[in-house]
Amino acid sequence: MTLSDLLSPSSVRVPLEAVDRETAISLLVEALALPGAPDDLAQLKDAILAREQAGSTGIGNGVAIPHARSRWAAKPLLAVGRLAKPIDFSAADAKPVSLVFLLAVPETDPKSHLKVLAALSRLASDAKLLKALNKTRAPEELVALIAGVAL
Repeated sequence: MTLSDLLSPSSVRVPLEAVDRETAISLLVEALALPGAPDDLAQLKDAILAREQAGSTGIGNGVAIPHARSRWAAKPLLAVGRLAKPIDFSAADAKPVSLVFLLAVPETDPKSHLKVLAALSRLASDAKLLKALNKTRAPEELVALIAGVAL
């Protein structure tokens, strides 16, 4: 299984038009509204924003991984945005973020939560892959690039 198994082109925003962290999170939560998902994703957005208040998920190298457990997520779900213009995410390295990987996992599955976070952290340390991701022009390109990142 790879990261690309957790998303579809419809949950990728290239470019993501957001000017701040909350807008980026809101737009990516909306991107998770797949057929069969609850109409009201406010609980997930609130959980992710609460997690951000506890400490930024900007991990450095221009990457942020806002995440939360959610009662409506039957399996791990991922939405990805390549920002049109990098934004401040209070990242660990104090640099602006250009790639946001929003993760929702089932409340009852902490193991998969950690597994996906570890894969995203590996991705964030691959300078060549990050450069390619930042050049993507279409959701399908981004999905294809992360297809090689194993969980």
